Amino acid sequence: MRELTASGFSDLYGRLRQEFADQVGEPSAPYGEANQNIREEIVRCLWFGSHFSPDRLATDDGRRIEVVSPGWWNVEGGPDFVRAELLMEGAGRVVGDVEVHTLASSWHAHGHDRQPEYDEVVLHVVMWNDAPGREIRRHSGEVVPQLTLSSFVEEEIGELVEIIDLEGEETPRAPTQPAHTRYCGQALADGKMEAAWLGRLLDCAGDHRLLSKADRMTALLEKQPREQVLYESLAEALGYKSNRMAFLQLANLLPMKVLREIAPADAPPPDRQEVLEAAFYGVAGFLDGALPEGADAETADYARRLAAQWKKLPARLRDVRMSPGHWTFAGTRPVNYPTRRIAALACLYGRYLPQGLFGPLVQIVRGTQAQRRRRLDTALRAALTGVFTQLEHPYWSHRYTLGGRKLRQPHGLVGEQRAGSILTDVLVPLLIAHAGSEADGELERRLHLLWSGLPGRPANAVVRRMCHVLFPGGKDSGGLLRSARRQQGLHQLHNDFCAGQEGCGSCVLYLAHRAGRKLEEI
Repeated sequence: MRELTASGFSDLYGRLRQEFADQVGEPSAPYGEANQNIREEIVRCLWFGSHFSPDRLATDDGRRIEVVSPGWWNVEGGPDFVRAELLMEGAGRVVGDVEVHTLASSWHAHGHDRQPEYDEVVLHVVMWNDAPGREIRRHSGEVVPQLTLSSFVEEEIGELVEIIDLEGEETPRAPTQPAHTRYCGQALADGKMEAAWLGRLLDCAGDHRLLSKADRMTALLEKQPREQVLYESLAEALGYKSNRMAFLQLANLLPMKVLREIAPADAPPPDRQEVLEAAFYGVAGFLDGALPEGADAETADYARRLAAQWKKLPARLRDVRMSPGHWTFAGTRPVNYPTRRIAALACLYGRYLPQGLFGPLVQIVRGTQAQRRRRLDTALRAALTGVFTQLEHPYWSHRYTLGGRKLRQPHGLVGEQRAGSILTDVLVPLLIAHAGSEADGELERRLHLLWSGLPGRPANAVVRRMCHVLFPGGKDSGGLLRSARRQQGLHQLHNDFCAGQEGCGSCVLYLAHRAGRKLEEI
């Protein structure tokens, strides 16, 4: 991991973790038995999002394999992915279905070896192989090659799970000790640990977590153009927790190259936006249904224009349509419905498609100046989030659903909280990766200033749980966790120590404090 000390970022936390790991032994393996209860949905995301090392991928029987396409996420019955395309040593180009499980034994436990609908499966993808030596066979009796992802996923599984499901609200595993007996909480309560000391350590942990994300972005930038990486990352973030995979699939089916082909650069932005909307809604499967009964004139006109544009688009796009079943509306606030988020994506690229969005974002960071009564970090945050919160649409800014009641007041397509999440989880890590590749110290310095001043987001399950560990009653004492940087530090500590079985004895926070490390030493 790069250490950007010249611009303010630090990986002191990483060095402390390594130092103390040498003293107490490495923590339990990230893919050991304690973690074999991760949801199958997460493993599907790992496969679909290519969160593995593609250059050394091999099946369990040693055949090299290249993933040309992970396939379509299947929302019907049968295998998890269809239309996958692989290059497999000894077999050449292979096209078919992919079935995903957390454990290899699930193939037989679920009865797939007795189900003809799984006879087109060309690869069984698992996180762990708990049945080494046992062949996976179709109903027809043929052997199915198997890929065990744990051999090729280099990141810590806890961090990957959070990247995939950043807004997950599942309750973290219960602590191995009651919160009130945790060393850090007791030391704070007794006055043995200074809040400033803890805050500095959390800053370092937050930087470590951010730089880890930046390293992952660097790896993506080495494989794809920066505009495509940004586009896919933004699409995922707009998908929120329930529609991340659907948005990623949409971005894969309509990559930047296709968007630029169907929406000419010389077209006026409103015309370009309408073409993009037709493409997005058409491929997403939202243009297949009839208009709602009793639709008003504005809705009818809007739907007619989209349908007309959709018919003009290349016929091949109609062959890759998703279905409405790919999208989740249940449990999602109407203001965040995927139809509105798709409109936001179309508005964004209706404006920025010709020149790209990446360059303007870099220029915002480089060129924004402190304003009267507003610090530079605040001005940077407002300028970057404003790219998203200021998106407006003549129809969707006033509607939650197609044909739904028109709102009295317009509602933003992207709210402040979602824009803040995009800033923390996408823009800052990606721009740090870019700054590192360009050796742009001034850009790094400004990003550090922005990062240090980012306010915290609404507490999720991990932050709430860690507050209960640190503070009596779970209430932040004196606003110690007010920044996004320190909240991210809490996530890092939780993943490294509090979520596992190691207990306080191996925790960096505990060991550094017991060793008498002074504030200036961390």
